[in-house]
Amino acid sequence: MSEAWTTRPRRARAGVLFAGALLAAAGALVAGCATPTPSPPPTDPPTPAPTASPTPTPLPTPAPSADPSLPAGTVAVAVPEAGILLPVPAGWVLVPAADLADPARRAELAATYPGSAALLEQTERIGGQATPVFLAVDPTAADRSEPLAANLSVLVTQPSVGGPLLDLASGFIADGMAESLGATAGPTRERVDLAAGEAVRIELALPPVDGHEMVAVAWVVGAPGGTMLLTLLGPATALETLDPDALAAAIVPVAAGAR
Repeated sequence: MSEAWTTRPRRARAGVLFAGALLAAAGALVAGCATPTPSPPPTDPPTPAPTASPTPTPLPTPAPSADPSLPAGTVAVAVPEAGILLPVPAGWVLVPAADLADPARRAELAATYPGSAALLEQTERIGGQATPVFLAVDPTAADRSEPLAANLSVLVTQPSVGGPLLDLASGFIADGMAESLGATAGPTRERVDLAAGEAVRIELALPPVDGHEMVAVAWVVGAPGGTMLLTLLGPATALETLDPDALAAAIVPVAAGAR
């Protein structure tokens, strides 16, 4: 994984594009989900969470599952902040919410995976807009000399919305992502039925990066844990064996996937 992102300019450009899309989508997610009702009266500040260990134990990669409900080659990973079980390609590096929220751990990740700093820095800027709760990254990108490691990211904000508010949020998000990523066409949006909740699928046509065709598909979901933005981004060659729609269809609420 140490070479999955590199500091070479062509890969740094792709990393910055992804970081910009993450920040733009977070702001759009909140803008779309905001309601015109007055703000509630101030309440006492929440009790701070315990300080995380600066070097938490790495999250183990689950073994591939034979569960026929999962796309081939994926494993089910719990994302409790969204209230879902998410299919993730087996072997990808998993970065949970605790690591994304811990400055010491983010610094460690940035130092370990050169070029990832641009993405990780955005988690601090997003702040109260939306919470990055999960990231999964393909560690083999360097072996194929790709400009960006294929990845899945999950952001969550409150409340969980559906109906017209979901359509509004997805419109803001689609436009923000298209601008940040320099989309050449679209974005296209369509309503889809997912087990995880009401959803809008977004797809962007992106320009090639150093000759590599890029894939960008996102879903805005009224998930059990809040309004969720799930984004799949990376080179088409790295994702050619993964059907994005099969992946989204296999997302289930945590309770439904409990064994």
